[in-house]
Amino acid sequence: MSSTDGSDDRSLRASDAERAETAQRLTEAVGAGRLTLAEFTDRVDAAYQAVTRGELAELEADLPAAPSNLPAEPANETKRRWKIAIMGGSDYKGRWRVPRKSGYFALMGGSTIDLRDATLPGQEIEIVLVSIMGGSDVIVPRGVRVVVDSTDFMGGNTVKVDEDAEMPNAPVVRIRTYSFMGGNDIKHPKTKKNWLAHWRGDPQ
Repeated sequence: MSSTDGSDDRSLRASDAERAETAQRLTEAVGAGRLTLAEFTDRVDAAYQAVTRGELAELEADLPAAPSNLPAEPANETKRRWKIAIMGGSDYKGRWRVPRKSGYFALMGGSTIDLRDATLPGQEIEIVLVSIMGGSDVIVPRGVRVVVDSTDFMGGNTVKVDEDAEMPNAPVVRIRTYSFMGGNDIKHPKTKKNWLAHWRGDPQ
């Protein structure tokens, strides 16, 4: 039931301030590990396109009404966790919890670090990539802020991220790379191509 001033009426049009408030709460949710990075980017994009208050409410329907009092960060969360790949590598993908600080060492090998369905321990993570005659792939969903700092010798990185797609108040993925005769790929996931539209010659 709506209040007398209509403030609870879900059919009322949403304001820019209400869209921004929803985006902020979604940012808090991804930082608490309730949403994956991909879910965050999808919902924030929908929030800024929402027309009514009801559409905004749907984006938070499965989240707590108010942020919980989270416990203090465990001491081991501040230590960097390392993964080693020698003449091989591992895939880190699906719904997995990314450490706040992690490192990946690759010697004649490398790993795939897919952050699309990952959950975060906070609104910022830091990844260190050390590559010797090898390298790793880091896949980050569109909308997330990516900051890359590299030190390379006889090697380098390929960074393909769309900075224009960055969401306001988006989580931050900081990546530091150290490469010797190797390098890393840091990119957005490939977009699915509409082959029927392509075959018809429809404008993209």
